[in-house]
Amino acid sequence: MRILLLLALFLLAQAGALAHGVKHVPEQFHGDEPACDLCLAYAPMGAGIASTAPAWSPPAQCLIFDAVIPTTPDTGFRPSYRSRAPPRA
Repeated sequence: MRILLLLALFLLAQAGALAHGVKHVPEQFHGDEPACDLCLAYAPMGAGIASTAPAWSPPAQCLIFDAVIPTTPDTGFRPSYRSRAPPRA
């Protein structure tokens, strides 16, 4: 279900980018003009998924940390608060 929703959203975004691009056909574009906001918003829709997986390399060095782990847990009673009676008048 989630994949169908993503597919539908992607197709709608592609259709929106195409419809916006058709609006620019009669205009003459000059290189010094800034791009419109919708063109910038639809720019990622023109990029596809990368054809190759990103390369992963292991870190150059492995750091080893020596931690002291207690073998017996501390079972002593530790109150989380200290109750006190109100002072005597």
